[in-house]
Amino acid sequence: MSEVFQEFLDQMLFRVYPCTDASGCHDSTNSFQLPTSLISDIYLCAPNIPQVDKTKFYISRVLIRRYFIDISIGYDDPSVTADIGTFKNINTLAEIQSTYDFVPAQIQSGDAFTPLYHMTGQIIIGDPTDSVKYLGSWAFDQSDDEHSTKIVSSRVSKGLLNVQYISVNDRLFTGNVRLREGSNIRLTVDTREVDGVTETVITVGASLNAGSVLQLANDADVLNALVATYGRPIRTINGLLPDTERNFTLLPADCTTIDPGGPHSLVISNPCAAPCCDQDQNLANILDSIANLNLRYSQLKSFYDAAATAITGQQNKLLVLGSEV
Repeated sequence: MSEVFQEFLDQMLFRVYPCTDASGCHDSTNSFQLPTSLISDIYLCAPNIPQVDKTKFYISRVLIRRYFIDISIGYDDPSVTADIGTFKNINTLAEIQSTYDFVPAQIQSGDAFTPLYHMTGQIIIGDPTDSVKYLGSWAFDQSDDEHSTKIVSSRVSKGLLNVQYISVNDRLFTGNVRLREGSNIRLTVDTREVDGVTETVITVGASLNAGSVLQLANDADVLNALVATYGRPIRTINGLLPDTERNFTLLPADCTTIDPGGPHSLVISNPCAAPCCDQDQNLANILDSIANLNLRYSQLKSFYDAAATAITGQQNKLLVLGSEV
């Protein structure tokens, strides 16, 4: 006959997964205990560096609001003074077993633990009903088991199982990031072993013409490639730099004009110095003026000659009169 042991305990009722079994999960003020129903599961991807210990990750803070909950993750080491990231805006009205992505802190601490601030991960939320009863911000420390919230080490994977982040011009991108080839750009993927760790290498190459792959390692390579293909560009004119669009503007002065002379040429001219006397009408007017001057000259000379003759006759008469007196 079967015998029922009434004192047998269901050990699963006393688990605080995904925290370790020894974790009491009481906040630092002993006013709040993390409900076991809040978190169904958690997964963190830790960087594969020697100083990272998978057993040191813990829940550092829980911020409970009426409709949203934030769960922050910390790392139990004196050198790590800030949370490494947070599962943000967990909806208290969402369906049970909803999944949320880890939002890394993206801090550039400049020390050996910098990769911790760029981790990835996911959390599966169970039933937040019990948690909503305790609105507020609850912090946890790891001073003893009662206040401990250490995460089970099996829920932390150490190694580059997925891309942690991509940095472009000092901006960090996490989550789903797609690399796409642009015009004349080629992406090649390869793997290599570095210190016993397999790395995925993505090489970005550029091709300035079909059939020729050109590696551009620095600005000098780019300039040399452009010069070889298009010729040496104009960099300055009389020491003057172009504008932000790399253009120079020619400004006419005084009586000078600058006009397009063709698809790639300019005509610089001076209208004030253009010939004005080679037109038929102008030449006819000038000839008429010269003829009028000649006519006036002839008339004036005839008048002069007649006056001279009259004066000479008068002088002769005066001489005759003078001799008779």
